[in-house]
Amino acid sequence: MAVSPAQRASYASDHHTKIPFETAPRHLAGPGDPRHVTHALLAAGWTLASAPGDPRIALTGPDEGRHQLVIDPFASGSWWRIHSVDWTWNASFDRMVPAEIIAGFTDRLFDGPRRGDTGPWGHMQKAGWSVDLNPDGTGEALSPDPRLPIRAELRPIFNDSPDHLAWRIEAQPEHSGPPIWKIWISGPVPDHLMAGLAEQLVSTAPVLRGMHDLDRYAARQENSPLTPEQAVEAHFSRIDSARARARTQRRTRLTTRLPAPAAAPASPALSRASRASRASRASRP
Repeated sequence: MAVSPAQRASYASDHHTKIPFETAPRHLAGPGDPRHVTHALLAAGWTLASAPGDPRIALTGPDEGRHQLVIDPFASGSWWRIHSVDWTWNASFDRMVPAEIIAGFTDRLFDGPRRGDTGPWGHMQKAGWSVDLNPDGTGEALSPDPRLPIRAELRPIFNDSPDHLAWRIEAQPEHSGPPIWKIWISGPVPDHLMAGLAEQLVSTAPVLRGMHDLDRYAARQENSPLTPEQAVEAHFSRIDSARARARTQRRTRLTTRLPAPAAAPASPALSRASRASRASRASRP
């Protein structure tokens, strides 16, 4: 299901008067526009599954419906919920998690693994995070920001069940109190999804926000060289890129699934001629 002209026009209308600011650090930039996530999925072939007029948004993946995303503004906890259809794994993101960080996870649902992918711990170590790993693969990491750090943990869900692991990622407040936002991912989530999430989580690149888009955890803002029109075009370029990448992935999967063409059987006359030719060559001195 592509992003319709009406959806594009609605996005442009919402942003054409917003002066974009480069906002950092990204984990304090606020949620941003959820269409950064949903438009990319729609362009990649996902389908709107929620009923018209329902404020909850449900999207279903094109891969035999193996994945579903729900945005629920009525939820008391996490607004964003993503899961495999058989519930072998599920992920939830608080409302305040920046859309760009969520997109690191959801983009990989249609991008697939990438050459040279490293695991989430590798991304964190490369970005200068403090990482403490255990022999069983569990561990924790802490971002280098001493003021408002991010803590990531991979632990057993139950103390007596080491086979059932869950990620807990939190942006912590400057003083004691509840986290600014939380991410919870449980079950055997595919490695490339966690790699995509970690890549965006550790990025120091600023994200675009309007002047009044920030919440009480204000990040630093600087004027962006982009005009509102250019910022909108950048979003549309992202949509077009998502569609192209998804098509490439589908072609790749189709090619790998197709059986090799069988050799055509030789006709009896051709077979006799071939045997006679081989016999003639064998009788030569």
